[in-house]
Amino acid sequence: MKKINVGYCLQWQWPKLFLIMKLVWIFILSGMLAANAKTFSQNVRLDLKTENASLKSVLSKIEEKTDYYFFYKNEEIENLTNITIDAKQELLSELLSNILKNKGFEYEVHDHYILIQKANSNTSFLDLMQQQKSVTGKVTDSAGSLLPGVTVIIKGTTKGIITDTNGTYTLSSVPENSILQFSFVGMKTQEIKVGNKTLINVTMEEETIGIEEVVAIGYGSIPKSDLTGSVARVKAKGTEETTNSSVEQMLQGKAAGVQIIQNTGAPGEGMTFLVRGANSMSGNNQPLVVLDGYPLETGNASTTLGSEGVAFIADSPSGNALSSINPNDIESVEILKDASATAIYGSRGANGVVIITTKRGKKGQDRIEYNFRSDIGQIRKHLDVLNADDYMTYINEANLNSARAISYAPSTFGTYPSNNWQDQIFQTSFSQDHQITLSGGKDDMKYAVIGGYTDMEGVIKYTSRFQRGSIRINLDRNIGNRIKIGTNMTGVMTYNQAVLQSPTNASGVNSSVILAALYGRPIVRAYNEDGSINEFQGNPVIIQKLSKNETHTKNVVINAFADLTIMKGLTLKVNAGTNFNLSNRDVYFPRGTYSGDQSLGAAYRNDSQSQSFLWENTLNFNKTINKHRINALVGYTYQTWLSKQFGISVNNFANDHLSFYNLGNANVVSKPRTSYQTYALSSVLGRVNYTYADRYLVTFTVRDDGSTRLAPGYKWALFPSAALGWNVHKEAFMKNVEIISELKLRASYGTSGNQSVAVGQTQSYYSSIQGMVNNTAITGYTQNSLANAELGWETTSQTDVGFDLGLLSSRFTLGFDYYKKRTTDLLIASPVPLSTGYTTITKNTGEIENKGFEFELGAVILKGPVKWNLSGNISFARNKVISLGEFASIFGPGFNLSGILSTSWHVAMPGYAIGSYYGYKLDGLYQTQADIDNGPIETAAVQPGLWRFKDISGPDGVPDGKITTDDRTVIGNPYPKYTFGISNNLSYKNVSLSFLITGSVGNDILNLNNFVLTGMDANVSGNLSTDAYNNRWTGPGTSNYYAKLTYAGGAFYKRPTDALVEDGTFYRLKNVTLSYDIPVKKVKLIRSVKVFATGTNLVTITNYSGYDPEISSRGMNAMSPGVDLGAIPQIRSYSFGLNLNF
Repeated sequence: MKKINVGYCLQWQWPKLFLIMKLVWIFILSGMLAANAKTFSQNVRLDLKTENASLKSVLSKIEEKTDYYFFYKNEEIENLTNITIDAKQELLSELLSNILKNKGFEYEVHDHYILIQKANSNTSFLDLMQQQKSVTGKVTDSAGSLLPGVTVIIKGTTKGIITDTNGTYTLSSVPENSILQFSFVGMKTQEIKVGNKTLINVTMEEETIGIEEVVAIGYGSIPKSDLTGSVARVKAKGTEETTNSSVEQMLQGKAAGVQIIQNTGAPGEGMTFLVRGANSMSGNNQPLVVLDGYPLETGNASTTLGSEGVAFIADSPSGNALSSINPNDIESVEILKDASATAIYGSRGANGVVIITTKRGKKGQDRIEYNFRSDIGQIRKHLDVLNADDYMTYINEANLNSARAISYAPSTFGTYPSNNWQDQIFQTSFSQDHQITLSGGKDDMKYAVIGGYTDMEGVIKYTSRFQRGSIRINLDRNIGNRIKIGTNMTGVMTYNQAVLQSPTNASGVNSSVILAALYGRPIVRAYNEDGSINEFQGNPVIIQKLSKNETHTKNVVINAFADLTIMKGLTLKVNAGTNFNLSNRDVYFPRGTYSGDQSLGAAYRNDSQSQSFLWENTLNFNKTINKHRINALVGYTYQTWLSKQFGISVNNFANDHLSFYNLGNANVVSKPRTSYQTYALSSVLGRVNYTYADRYLVTFTVRDDGSTRLAPGYKWALFPSAALGWNVHKEAFMKNVEIISELKLRASYGTSGNQSVAVGQTQSYYSSIQGMVNNTAITGYTQNSLANAELGWETTSQTDVGFDLGLLSSRFTLGFDYYKKRTTDLLIASPVPLSTGYTTITKNTGEIENKGFEFELGAVILKGPVKWNLSGNISFARNKVISLGEFASIFGPGFNLSGILSTSWHVAMPGYAIGSYYGYKLDGLYQTQADIDNGPIETAAVQPGLWRFKDISGPDGVPDGKITTDDRTVIGNPYPKYTFGISNNLSYKNVSLSFLITGSVGNDILNLNNFVLTGMDANVSGNLSTDAYNNRWTGPGTSNYYAKLTYAGGAFYKRPTDALVEDGTFYRLKNVTLSYDIPVKKVKLIRSVKVFATGTNLVTITNYSGYDPEISSRGMNAMSPGVDLGAIPQIRSYSFGLNLNF
């Protein structure tokens, strides 16, 4: 319908003048209008054809064809129907007379306005005009951005207007008793009474309830009411206000069934990302991430090939492959959890699927948005360790307890420096984030260009920094009514300056700056008197200031698509793209560091390149026929990957001046290592969503995948799923149950897979070897791995039942899911007899189960001037190994701290979770010699005041009175009993407050930092925990937990023990954000300004004794979760920033 502005509004400061002028002109012009209107209307002719139409619709068509607007009372004409007209070039006056004939109505024409009223009504057009006014105002969205294109109409009439490019409107001749109605696609319609107001500003809110809400489900989207799968949706609103450096951090605590742990607190480091538990022991447990339709690899990146010649490099934690995605670019995230949702991705859907949709241009005026945030960060606490005098007392007491002379004379106490090394390594970090967005478009073209820069400084001095620069271009173009094309392009460069941390097989203080600070002797200075570094082994400042570990990455993802509407409801989509990643890692250890001293300077260089290509073709059918609605999809996808690596380590430099910038200065060059791998995945897929009468839902999905990674005859596998849904609230018997606005029951079953084994596992590997033949050195090849010609898929079957409930017009919502997943034919590196000449072979064997309950709650607590929205989720999950085939147990990687301990702490064993902690149970301390004599036989040299372990089992499975390896048992579970997140969003006028509370309950943490800190063994000369020192055993009955100080030759007799397993439960105020929208009505060019302050990790309630309970420094390996060993902890940060819209 044609709508124009037929008046204007004077400035607000002239209301009296406006009223006087209006009344004068009404009296002057009323006679002229009456005289001329009839003549004007008699000259208007039009064609109009209707059949059984209402009077209201007929008047609307006349408005479309002429310059006239109608006034009428809606309640008076709403029953005038069954009007049939077939007019050709008929005069408007005659047409109106014929329409109203014998209906008891008459019309009156005034200029371009026609008043329809009951015959003999006392209302004149002059009376109507005197009761009307002009109303003006501005329309914005919830973020304060001006909204062009909003429809503003007088309710009950067809008179209205559309807001202009500045989001403003002026509507003339508005009756005082009328109601203005504001509507916009995707927004809630608002109605406001006019009364005596002449200025009405409106803030539109997003429509989140009802069938119009659309959910991305992979290769398409469907209305939420038709959804049969378990899908969690997270909107990225407010992401720029929090310290999220990666996608995973953005999702923490916001979706049920999703467990995300930042492995360490170093910026840019990897994360553990699990959707409904860990399914695989040796494969990748990370979910598939689909970025704007392009599937990405999510395994934590590793650049260690060829690093054998330099200590500690291969042992450092991996980087985060998803750190190249800027969270501020994201519009929304859908997490597909059950088989009905994930089966469309087949072999890559077993661990869940995360669909990321980035911001796109919208119709309207071009916009410029700038976001800035600055962060200040500190660690949450320091650990209490001994000062100089207590340390010397500890060493002396250990000497005396071991019949040795003391090391420090009493006269020397107070003469040594007392150095807390934690003060030397930690700093207050400063970070900043900038983003600028240009977006806009028209009906046929929309665009969004987003540029971002992030500079994150870590809390470790000198050598902890992550920088990212990104550019994203999203374009959408309509060519006519049948073709739509678009592209998503992103380019990212990152720089990661890392520091040694979190070792598994290392020399303790030399392999981690955290361990060096905790274990370091407090009687030694960090710097000499002349300001130079005190170059002794274990000085953490050496690790910080002298060593270099830098990684540069460049990533480009280009994805283009074309949609062709073949006919109504049938669309062909072609999607093609590439993902290119280039990584360069440079490491140098100069003299003064452990590796540098051992090798006279040691350097390492790694160049990695990976590229994938994607080609997808899908045919979508969407049709509604009476009560039947069908959404169907068939398609074919093909994706290839190419990966190349080069690595080399060199040492013995003449000096350290050029470090890794000139490897040619090295005198010793190790053999270069190279890697070249290609693989591909080909798939045929299909899905049918059927809905009957908006009540009964059925979904069938199938995908047939073929992978080159697997053995011939095992490359292809079919992954089907089926789901049912019932919208109970739309049944007739629920019509009068007003409290229930939504009730949907869901059930699904299906399978998905995992083919995440190393390329070439189905074949034998050969490596070069040199030998002498006839006194001549030649190079040959030898087989160094076993082939498995029957290697196939891991297969995960999943059952899910659940419901979605909405109460009081969905003001309160509740979602529930119960799931049970079984993963069979596990891909396991199985041990083989040493007589074969090999150690392991990858094979399919074993079974794992994950099951649990999930609840999601939403509530609109307050809706008035003060708004309060609450959402929460809680997940109860259990992980259990059902079978390992012919194996009773499989052990995880070992840990070695300065040669003190070299054994595995993790195990996979039927009946327990993957990576459960495994070791000996402590039974207190021996108090007397009699305790020793009456206790189990020990192989260790025990004495009063040292550890006593439980005799749990023997060769026959029953206690045998001896402490042997048969007494090892499961001593802890790294997985929580439940996790939760609670989000609150409050607002009043221009002020908003939001906060997120997260928690993890029932999980254990393996605190290997305490192996030395509470081990009471002076052999390592390391520092001790103050708590352990103050509560140590000094005689019978003084302690039954912390042993006496000795040179016993190994803490805990070098055994893995539950003494180092702690409760990792925590409750955390994850972030709090306070923001204020500054009024800018009189400022030209600026649409909105918002300032904000955010606190992150402000409050943590936990009994964990380490730095922070949110830790899993070796979490990238499914067989070593929940370890805290020399890892940089999480930080507490305070952020300040602003958002500008132009």
